[in-house]
Amino acid sequence: MIKLFSHISFRGIPQKESDKNTEKVKTTTTPNTLERTPSIDTFVPTVETASAARAKKANALTQAQTLRDYELVKKEGLFNDELLFLLQPKTTASGSKTFTPNQTKIINLAAKKISFYKGIAKRLETSGTESIDRVIKDIKTVFGGEKNYGKYLKARSKNGKPTSKEAVSIYNKITKEFLDKKINGEVMNIFAKRLYQKPYKLLDKTEKELVKLSIMDGDVKLDSRDYKVLEKVLGTSKKDYEEAVDWIKDLIGLRMIIPEDADMNKAAEYLTKAILSGKLNVTRVSNYHSKHIYPYISQDTVKLWKQSVPGIELVQSNAIRKKNGYTTTQMNILHEIKDKNGKVRPVWVELQIRSEQLNKIGQIEHLIYDILANKNIGKNIPELEKYYETIGIKKAVKEVFGNPTKENAYVDYERAMYSWIRHNENPKSKAILSYDKPILTEFGLGEYEHLLSFESLDRIDETATLLKAKYGKPTHTGTKEKK
Repeated sequence: MIKLFSHISFRGIPQKESDKNTEKVKTTTTPNTLERTPSIDTFVPTVETASAARAKKANALTQAQTLRDYELVKKEGLFNDELLFLLQPKTTASGSKTFTPNQTKIINLAAKKISFYKGIAKRLETSGTESIDRVIKDIKTVFGGEKNYGKYLKARSKNGKPTSKEAVSIYNKITKEFLDKKINGEVMNIFAKRLYQKPYKLLDKTEKELVKLSIMDGDVKLDSRDYKVLEKVLGTSKKDYEEAVDWIKDLIGLRMIIPEDADMNKAAEYLTKAILSGKLNVTRVSNYHSKHIYPYISQDTVKLWKQSVPGIELVQSNAIRKKNGYTTTQMNILHEIKDKNGKVRPVWVELQIRSEQLNKIGQIEHLIYDILANKNIGKNIPELEKYYETIGIKKAVKEVFGNPTKENAYVDYERAMYSWIRHNENPKSKAILSYDKPILTEFGLGEYEHLLSFESLDRIDETATLLKAKYGKPTHTGTKEKK
């Protein structure tokens, strides 16, 4: 027993002078590690301080990089507001920003995912650029070549030359799909199932807003298992690569714009022949139109394609019932071409069919949706920005679409206009058309006639086109411009 406890000093018990001297000797020759002498205190902390300094410096560098990555993730739109809130740093008393280890890991993976997606976008742009001339030639052949309906086929163009989808647009499309399918489709289920016991996409607008408020108020948080879900969706494997590539169904964008004096049914005949013979591999058809408005390819014709060629997806849900009457036939085509080395390579093509007049309406009306999406309609051209500001187009759009009654009235106007155009284009209905061209005033929006009627939008579009041509600088691949 004495041997086991001989190293313990029992304070408060009187000791002999000889014992005190012995204790002094022990203290001098064998320091008590709990009561270090000055010589030890000046040595050990020096080692600890250096080590701590290095760790502190490394941590500061990691936090600084994480903060840069966090700002990048915010800028590139990879996450929604809810996730960005959960990943935001805390501010210390000294004013510095700090992240938890889990936050740091997710933000780092997100930054890598952005780089991964941008690499895919660049490669797809290169592939599209190399393929576009051949694709246009092949599809024109399907429609009888330049002497027949092939002459009505138009591709996206830039500076007067056909162009495939640019890297920045490809990247924006990929991140949009990632946000919809992965973040809202998987990650947000974590919170939706906790609060409502059902998937996030099945929540209505009010429920989704309550999920957001619950996150912002700190009522629901991410645990370690949830972070694993995030890690999985931020993967950069071969499977993730193939998935992202498959999201870009319009690498080559083509439109068949048919003039008023041409036979609309002829385009359907060319397509039917090519699809049934296997010359055209159509994978999906969307006949966008509203009730009582004729689609450009009849539903009977499209159903024939589906019955004859298994695998064609015919979209028949409400997705093609456009509330505003927007009308076009859109199809995805998986077209194979040979590259310069003779290797067969698949290229995704999106083909839309519409009339000349409806195409023009769709183009001029797009300004409204660009404003609502907060896009840079001025294109950084001071003269164009001043023009839009002077006429007050932004203010008018925000007023109409910020008021449910006015918005519904304008949508009714759009639908009436699309219906009137299609009835005029269809020989069967043209003879019995019983109403005149719609006027915005008739829908209770007379105060916006000078700005938001289709005639006014057409005039605005013409002026904007002239200003772009006169003052705009040529755009270069990589310029960030969201679709």
